[in-house]
Amino acid sequence: MKGVFLSEITSEEAQSLIHENSIVVLPIGGGVKEHGGHLPMGTDYFVTDWLAKQVTERCEVVTLPTLPYAYFPAFVEWKGSVSVEAEHFSHFVEDILHNYIRFGVKKFLIIDGGISTHIPLMISAATLGNRYGVKVAVSCCAGLGQEVDDALCQQAKGGHGDEAETSTMLYIREDLVHMDKTVEEYFSQMETVVRNGIKKIYLPGHADTPHGTNGNSTLATKEKGEAMMWAKVDDLVAFLEEFKELKV
Repeated sequence: MKGVFLSEITSEEAQSLIHENSIVVLPIGGGVKEHGGHLPMGTDYFVTDWLAKQVTERCEVVTLPTLPYAYFPAFVEWKGSVSVEAEHFSHFVEDILHNYIRFGVKKFLIIDGGISTHIPLMISAATLGNRYGVKVAVSCCAGLGQEVDDALCQQAKGGHGDEAETSTMLYIREDLVHMDKTVEEYFSQMETVVRNGIKKIYLPGHADTPHGTNGNSTLATKEKGEAMMWAKVDDLVAFLEEFKELKV
């Protein structure tokens, strides 16, 4: 174990680990968010928490507990899902990081397990950088390990509870996946929003399929999930190795 989980050590032990050369990691993954009839509502949480554990084992980082609540506006109409307003979410994350900025920490990595969370987190990263001169990196959920996802996925398109996400859960928490309830369905979308595989326009929407998923989860396998998850870890570790040498 190269890194440390703050929740597992004492305050005394933490004193020597929090300083201007530390890299503090904050994982964020929705703990209560609909993922169709086949995946648990904590899918984002389980995936992000798993990634944080692998990164902490391999890198000299100080890792905070995974934050289970965030901004998920596309799922507010699904009973049981939790979404925090974007402004509240941004301020909450900034408040968390400020507790370490005050003690000299200059580098942070947010492992972002969501799509809608990315814009508020990028704004917070820029705000904190301008205000305090720190570097707050935010991983891209759709970009981590994307090359492997693209090579392995057979679905026409996806994005939520799909072939890729179901595969990752089969690898890390197979006991929580109901493959007998997987489906193929796609969120409605105007044809001019994405053309030739390129996003042209951002248009907010909701999870409007019968089961609340977007993609073909029937194609998921544990083997695909294993390759996808480790590709994400590789991307994060490669970044942290370079980030460690960055002068701030």
